[in-house]
Amino acid sequence: MPAYNAEKYLTEAIDSVLNQTFKNFELIIVNDGSIDRSKELIFSYTDERIKYFENETNIGLIATLNKGIGLCKGKYIARMDADDVSLPNRFRKQVTFLEKHPNYALCGSWAYLINDTSERTGRIKNIDCDNLLKISLLFTVPLIHPTTMIRTDVLQKFKYNPTALHNEDFDLWLRMVNTGVKIANIPHFLLKYRWHNSNISVLNEDYQIREKSTLLNPYLQNFIGKHISEKNFNLHLFSFRLYHLGQKKNVLATNLQDEKNWFKLLSQRNKEIKKYRQTDFDAFLWSRWIVCCLFTKKLFSVFNIKLPWYQPSVIFKTIKLLLYK
Repeated sequence: MPAYNAEKYLTEAIDSVLNQTFKNFELIIVNDGSIDRSKELIFSYTDERIKYFENETNIGLIATLNKGIGLCKGKYIARMDADDVSLPNRFRKQVTFLEKHPNYALCGSWAYLINDTSERTGRIKNIDCDNLLKISLLFTVPLIHPTTMIRTDVLQKFKYNPTALHNEDFDLWLRMVNTGVKIANIPHFLLKYRWHNSNISVLNEDYQIREKSTLLNPYLQNFIGKHISEKNFNLHLFSFRLYHLGQKKNVLATNLQDEKNWFKLLSQRNKEIKKYRQTDFDAFLWSRWIVCCLFTKKLFSVFNIKLPWYQPSVIFKTIKLLLYK
C-alpha cells in the first residue's frame, strides 16, 4: 500500500486489510514523503503484520510501487491504494483461486464505486476468463489495478515501467500477456474503489487517455501486422469511448459503416493468425457493435454485420459480455 498525503482515507483502508478473514499476511505500507498525518496514523496501530517503510522524499507512485515489490516476502502480492477499501473475504477468495489455478499469474475482481464520503455510487463488473481478458486488452484495460493479487515471483520479474506514468497497470498487463501468462477476474465484488475529484485517475484523465493510446497502438499493430491509420485507430477505440463508469458520454459520432468494416477486418485477421479463439473474438466484436448501435439509436443495425452472431456459442458469450459492462 503506497501512501502519499492519505490521511483522509488511510485509517479506513488499513482497517479493511487488518479485518480480512484470511489472516496470514504482511501489510507493507510505503510512505512516499507525506507531509500530512499519514505517518502518525500508521504508527497508531500496534498490529505486528504492518511493516512500515518511508521514502525520504516524494519519489512518485511507480518508484514507490517497485520499492514495495522488492520488500515483499509472501507468495502473493495484493495491490491496494490508500483510499480504497478491501472487503473482508478479498484475500481468502484470491488466495484460494491462485492456489487452485497455479497456471494463472494474477487475478483481479469486480469492485463497487464509492465517493469521498464512502457512499456507493456504482459498480464495475469486468469479464473474467483469460481468453476474453486478453481480447479486451486489444481495446481497453480489463483489470481494476487495486483489486489485483499477483504471484510475487511474476511481479518481481516484470515490475512497473517507470516511463508509464498514470498507466503503469496497463503497461504491466500488456507486457505480461505478451509472454503468455494467464490472467483472470474473480466474478465477485471484493473492493470498494474510491472515485472522487482528487483521485489520480480523475486528475490526470486526459493525459491517461492519450498515453493509453500510445501503449495500445503498437500492441494492436502487432495483431494487425501493419501500420494503423489514425482514422482506423479511432474506429478501434470508438465503442469504449461512448460510456464512462456507466454514464453516457458526449462523443462525436462516427460512420457506423466504417466501424462495421473495421470489425470485419479484425475478425478476418484473427482467422488468419489464430491468436484468439474465434467464437470468443467474434462475440467480443459483436458486443462492441451492439454498444455502438445502442449509443447511436440504430437498433435495427444490431444484426447487420458480417459476424457469425447467429451461432449459439457467440450469442451466449455476447450476452455475458454485455451483462459485465
